[in-house]
Amino acid sequence: MSITSKTFGTLKNGQPVTAYTLTAECGVSVTVLDLGGIINSVMMPDRNGKLKDIVCGYDTPEEYLSNDGYSGAIIGRYANRIKNGTFTLNGKEYHIPKNEKGKNALHGGNFGFDKKLWNVEAGKCSCGADRLTLTCISEDGEEGFPGKLDVKVVYRLTSDGELAIRYFAKADKETPIAMTNHAYFNLAGYDTQNVLDQILKVNADKIVAVDDELIPTAPMDVTGTAFDFRKGKAIGLDIDKDDEQLKTVGGGYDHTFIISSEKKLDFNHGLKLTEAAVLTDRSSGRQLTLYTDAPGLQVYSGNFMGGNLFKGGVPSRKHGAICLETGFYPDSPNRPDFPCCIFGPDRDYQCTAVFKFETVK
Repeated sequence: MSITSKTFGTLKNGQPVTAYTLTAECGVSVTVLDLGGIINSVMMPDRNGKLKDIVCGYDTPEEYLSNDGYSGAIIGRYANRIKNGTFTLNGKEYHIPKNEKGKNALHGGNFGFDKKLWNVEAGKCSCGADRLTLTCISEDGEEGFPGKLDVKVVYRLTSDGELAIRYFAKADKETPIAMTNHAYFNLAGYDTQNVLDQILKVNADKIVAVDDELIPTAPMDVTGTAFDFRKGKAIGLDIDKDDEQLKTVGGGYDHTFIISSEKKLDFNHGLKLTEAAVLTDRSSGRQLTLYTDAPGLQVYSGNFMGGNLFKGGVPSRKHGAICLETGFYPDSPNRPDFPCCIFGPDRDYQCTAVFKFETVK
């Protein structure tokens, strides 16, 4: 186990951006930037020990800041959409920048956590795992949100290739909080064609159906629909079905799956998490299992990928990767029928996602 660091580049204002690489004994390594807490790469062996980078990303800080897609970044203060960029809390109306086609707020507004330069402390957990602790302050009124936040995100990589991401925030006023990581995964390697043949299993009986602006309408049972991944199936098997929800989001998946949480598993630090999803690439044997205590999992099948170049000049392609984003449901600040996303002085925010990287026969 080891942590190394190097300069990744500089911002326009001259500030350096640093890349930190955590390397596990099993061969998995994860590189994280202080810019946006971005996961820049995940190197993972296949069943024969051949390493591939399975996360999309860019070669320079400026590319991360200028391209759409939030590639690999920490998302906050509120991941996902808020209808009309507006919500009411304690009798007061708040307005978040409508940064999605001028209609809705997306992923925290114009200057979210993905664009911050985070403070980073490298070290080890008591269990011996490598750890990066990222911290920042989100001031009262930032992007229109109430309350000052002290934010901490911890990346921990164990010797057997288990990457835990733990999100913490303390607020001095009540405010919506929903954080996630927006990594784009392709277990065959980010430089391959697409993920349509990779097998996805999602532990969800329902999704949150959405309208043509991707704002939620009501929960929808997945039985008999293209959204039934409970037994696992190829991502592309039903992606072209004549389904209104698939058409609504641009010919693919971009929906919150409501995680079925009857069975919880014990993890380090007393955490009890649910297996939310399993992604498998049969050709290489690489497998990713995701555990979380979040109520929802946003599955995005890269419907609008394309038109830009990733690391090493690799073209971005439609369905070239998949995002598995743990968190709350979209527009929860306006939906009292959804799990509560309001935190404050008497209720700290905490959420965990564990990505287990391993190989199967």
